[in-house]
Amino acid sequence: MSNFDVFKDTVMQYFKEYGISVSCLSNLHKDSLNEAGDRYLYNGELDFKTISMDTVAKDGYKQVKGTLPEEHPINTVDSFLINRENEWFLIEFKDCPVKGDKQKTKDNIIKKAYANWYMILDIFYTMMEKGNKSSIFDVSNPVKFAEEHVHYILVCSKDKNANLYNQVKNHALMNQNYTPPFMRRLKDYIFKDAYVYTEDFFERKFVNSFTY
Repeated sequence: MSNFDVFKDTVMQYFKEYGISVSCLSNLHKDSLNEAGDRYLYNGELDFKTISMDTVAKDGYKQVKGTLPEEHPINTVDSFLINRENEWFLIEFKDCPVKGDKQKTKDNIIKKAYANWYMILDIFYTMMEKGNKSSIFDVSNPVKFAEEHVHYILVCSKDKNANLYNQVKNHALMNQNYTPPFMRRLKDYIFKDAYVYTEDFFERKFVNSFTY
């Protein structure tokens, strides 16, 4: 069984414990649909199965925790993947400008990282307490695990983020990922890495080399 399947089964079992049936399987294409519902940021041929974190949060986790007021929603990233080496990838798609004067957008991106990681921790801790120990996640030291295994990828539209595209392109020439200043706190204090791709680099650098 792949690491991805272990994660999926753990989440499904967590909801089953509360009598909730949720189908959280999705794919990159579906996950990349913008908020307006009229454009996908990923349209590649390799359309991996994913965990839709929006579905996990809204259709399952919210029921477990009780109805939350609209002003305090569960903010999560769009997509989740785990590769063969047990590297975890939180993926957020943004079909809008992400720049200096868009502080609300940048704050939302950071907020999603914290909320998503808290939800995952809560699910795995709860399952551990119920006797379901995971082979893919060390709940005894989640801080160390996040620092060694978890990546946050922001995928932005190229045509709406010319400056980001240039930065991503220039760093790619040096075989590096680009971390915008507002995302450095994630890379330095929480996760193994946090960086941005435009949709073309996401397909070329991430999708084409990903293996379950």
